[in-house]
Amino acid sequence: MTKEEEFVVEPLQKFFLDRTRSGADWKILHRPSFGTAATGWDLQMERHNQVLLIEAKYIRGPFAASLAGLVISPLSNRPENRISLYRSWSAVSCWAIGSGYSTVGKYKLRNVYQLLLDYFSRNLNFWKSYAETLRVKYIFFVEDGRVAKMTFEDMVKIAAVYKDEICKIVKKTPEAKRKIAGQLLADRLKFK
Repeated sequence: MTKEEEFVVEPLQKFFLDRTRSGADWKILHRPSFGTAATGWDLQMERHNQVLLIEAKYIRGPFAASLAGLVISPLSNRPENRISLYRSWSAVSCWAIGSGYSTVGKYKLRNVYQLLLDYFSRNLNFWKSYAETLRVKYIFFVEDGRVAKMTFEDMVKIAAVYKDEICKIVKKTPEAKRKIAGQLLADRLKFK
């Protein structure tokens, strides 16, 4: 089992299958048998009139490579695991992001927040049109087996606020940016 499967896909699948945590009755539509050689979506969940096509990334090294994998996932036109060869009208793409342990034993997901907001704030119009055109609906953050969900649209709005806040500070150090990103997302992300 890869770290992506262990720390991102497994907790996300448990989240969806636990009705009290997810708030709905989800069913697994598809999950690849082998994570290392699998093509297609990392997890496909389905409920009445809704299909989530989820691309998962376990961030443990350079963020740009992982972000690139997330960004191109809806572009690749991978078919759903269904009878039809094309996406259903109710299918939306989603991102799932998890991170590894730091040297002190805590998750580094707050670093990912800052990097993600940095990328989003550089071109807000692109990310708005990206979400609309490619039907990217949610970003799931996975930390220590817990999951928080945010709409992609909300993330773009937070990135706009983040951009304004960063312009106000004099020393734009990574620590200052992480603090602002953490404050902006702490109220919005409810881990279950």
